[in-house]
Amino acid sequence: MSKFAQQAERGPQIFAAVATAAFFSSGLVYLYQGRCTVTMQDHWVIYEVLLNHSWLEGALLKLYHHSLFFPNLIRLADLRFFHGDQQLLFFAGMVLLFCTVILLLVPLWRDKTVGLTSKLAATLVLIVGNFWMGRARITTSGGFLCENSLAIDGAMLAVLWLPTTQTEWTRSLKAYLIVMTSGFVASFSIANGMAVWPALLLLGWSLRLRRRSLVVLLAGTLTATLVYMLLPGVPKNPGFSETLSSLLAAGKGLRNLCMLLGAPFLRAEVAWTSHYKVSNQLAATSLLSLSCGALGLLLAGLAATPKLIRRDLGQSPLELTALGLVIFNLGAIAIIVVGRATYFNSFPEDVSATRYLFWSSLFWTGLLLVLIQRAEPKKWVRWPVYFLALAVPLGVLPSHYEQALLYRHQNFMAESGATSLINDVCDTQQIKILFHDPEQVYRVAPQLRERRLDMFAEGLHEWIGLSETSLFAGRQKSESFRGECHVDRLVHCEGGTSAARVTGWSLKQHYTIPKTLVILDPAGVVRGVARSWTTNKFISRAFYLGRFSGRNFLGYIRDYNPKLQYAVRCVDDGMLSDEQIVVDTPVNALSMQ
Repeated sequence: MSKFAQQAERGPQIFAAVATAAFFSSGLVYLYQGRCTVTMQDHWVIYEVLLNHSWLEGALLKLYHHSLFFPNLIRLADLRFFHGDQQLLFFAGMVLLFCTVILLLVPLWRDKTVGLTSKLAATLVLIVGNFWMGRARITTSGGFLCENSLAIDGAMLAVLWLPTTQTEWTRSLKAYLIVMTSGFVASFSIANGMAVWPALLLLGWSLRLRRRSLVVLLAGTLTATLVYMLLPGVPKNPGFSETLSSLLAAGKGLRNLCMLLGAPFLRAEVAWTSHYKVSNQLAATSLLSLSCGALGLLLAGLAATPKLIRRDLGQSPLELTALGLVIFNLGAIAIIVVGRATYFNSFPEDVSATRYLFWSSLFWTGLLLVLIQRAEPKKWVRWPVYFLALAVPLGVLPSHYEQALLYRHQNFMAESGATSLINDVCDTQQIKILFHDPEQVYRVAPQLRERRLDMFAEGLHEWIGLSETSLFAGRQKSESFRGECHVDRLVHCEGGTSAARVTGWSLKQHYTIPKTLVILDPAGVVRGVARSWTTNKFISRAFYLGRFSGRNFLGYIRDYNPKLQYAVRCVDDGMLSDEQIVVDTPVNALSMQ
């Protein structure tokens, strides 16, 4: 390479390195700030099963057609030893996400067939593909992240060890054990993980594996399928004829596959407009999703078919990893299309649902890695591919930021819903943030409360009804506690009683924001608990443009009597504050809502 060419590549290399660092750091901050800190979504159903069955039954039972054996072992350990700490579950998921990135980066940087610029561009693509907040529906939830990352990690580990089955007996035996174990981990972490077996068979064929290796893989496929079918707990599936007709009707199966594959482009494109939201009609009929998905299928076919015909895969570790990523995620999405064929007929907008972006984003990541690897020896093709890779973070940046705002706000709303449960208040408006079926939440929450799990682990609910002199043995200190609060609405409780929702802001000495507060009646009895929600000022300014700099808190007053004067006191550091905030009761807040 000439000196001029070397200098010309410095710019893209520096840009790729800086963009990788920026996207990685922002992704980490956004995921942490938007993480699920309390039980949310389908976990209310999962925990009902785990809390009412033995650990073995809970791990083996299938839910919504998914075998969650390995992630349920993590959940059970969290419930047993860490009081169902959702933040700890999130960190476990993040460890698995980092394992995914490492498994993809190692073969890339060991590949001697690609140069430094290609490696930096591919690294940028991998970081964007794994830390893009468009996948936040899955990646901000510790439980969901464990499920999906275990499937990806198992599949990629099996792919990386697949060529080693061709070596001498002792090493090949180890490789067989790793490949088969990884395949079973992927298969029984989530239903989509079953796509690992066709992926391994196709890659094994392209690698010219020995016949015995292909037979072992086929035996693993049949065994995993049989075990899956025998596991208990699957709800009744639609009949085969119904599913088949749903897939074949007007080519809906292929159309849904293309829509799912192209959904990342729709989400990224909408974020560039002033609307920021995808309507149901657009989600179900987007021409952009359909055309991009069809293009993705075409590119995947062009990338994989020659290797299957010539059986010459294996010269480049990057190519093997990239094709493994493409084939596995394409299979995972195909399983979604088949498994939810009838559901998509009833709710066609769900083909663009954000929960499926976890898989489709990795499909496109794999395709870009294939393009980078194939373009390396072609001088005039290489640079357009480089610029395409470098444009990826810019193209998804608005959606990255928009989703970060959304999930940070959702974090606040979830904490508010948890506060209503701590106070044993039926604030259905807040509970719907935690799960679409409030009855499910109200059915499981008493079990969490009884066992002091999740939001009940600190025992805040046990303070209600105690005298202020009973809290912390009556210890008090001056906190320079100040602020304002008021009753903003009333809510019904069980037994015909009512409760008041209290919102406001507070500060204490050194301008710090109290974390936990209690609401007292005139007799000094605790009638409710309040919790604050805030964002570090630097984080808010640097990553959210100052959108989250509040110092608000939310709480409830049980058995509310509007004739009494209530007060709020801070209870951080194991002591009551000497100072208190009087709860204001606006006249318009006294109407029952």
